[in-house]
Amino acid sequence: MRVLVTGGAGYIGNFIVEELLSGGHQVRVLDSFLFGSDALAPFETHEALDICEGDIRHIDDLSYAMEDVDAVIHMAGIVGDPACSVNEQATQAVNVEATKALVEVCKMHDIGRLIFASTCSVYGASTLSELNEGSHLNPLSLYAESKKESEDIILRSTQDRYTAATDITPTILRMGTIFGWSRRMRFDLVVNLLTAKAVLEDDIPVYGGEQYRPLVHVHDAARAFVAVLEAPQEKVDQQIFNVGDNDLNYPIKEVGRIIEENVEGAEVRFVEHKEDNRTYQVDFTKINHIIGWEAQQDITDGVKEIQEWIEEADITEYESDQYRNSTYPYL
Repeated sequence: MRVLVTGGAGYIGNFIVEELLSGGHQVRVLDSFLFGSDALAPFETHEALDICEGDIRHIDDLSYAMEDVDAVIHMAGIVGDPACSVNEQATQAVNVEATKALVEVCKMHDIGRLIFASTCSVYGASTLSELNEGSHLNPLSLYAESKKESEDIILRSTQDRYTAATDITPTILRMGTIFGWSRRMRFDLVVNLLTAKAVLEDDIPVYGGEQYRPLVHVHDAARAFVAVLEAPQEKVDQQIFNVGDNDLNYPIKEVGRIIEENVEGAEVRFVEHKEDNRTYQVDFTKINHIIGWEAQQDITDGVKEIQEWIEEADITEYESDQYRNSTYPYL
């Protein structure tokens, strides 16, 4: 299959590219390379990889990238609550308006599959024990709202084969909170950040602690996109899947304790004040039963690989701009 990955040099995107190439697919990446292209360095000479620098807000870039493509995995966007709050107008343009344009260009190029990266943050705060794909959405941030809007755009634009004049098979993947080492590393994610603090400062500050997060390793997340791409059309058409593991729904305080157990000398420090009131536990049964995908790595795996990388690469500035989405101007 010939697959376009928007944001293919990103935190998850570079692993999706790797998985696709390993599976024998032809891959094209469209990325603005705001954080550089180093994440694609191991594959840049691969004969099945075509790398395009461009902006998903530009129709010409989208159209060029979709030439002779069978499927699109749409990862590009402004990711995370802090990053989206930096420039609300840019967030609307990149996360919502560009999605509208992307769908229309997909129609023009007769794209067969469209897989969209959404987030479990669309569930917001909930008192339900476990949220599934049919649960009420309660986005509490601009980021989550922009993802909800994009989901609606994609499903509404493709659901009626007769009026939409398209044969696109759309699938929405709602990601749990990602963790783990990546070639385009991020330390603005809870497990990654607390691990860095534990390794470099012997300190694991947990704000609140009772709020739940559904977690998933970055490599497992990438595997989910490829599993959906390769699944029979009838199983994924117009479907929404939560991506994560039922055993990885953790309160933040437990995340802190797991990191404490795995990083010698580090100690959890509980802080009463908390700014993020989101708390939700998510059910991931659907993707396991329908697609056969399941997570392979847990928090301990992520903590160990991050610690090893920090020590081997002699990382000291985990708060550096290159590791945080919110420090970059999205113009």
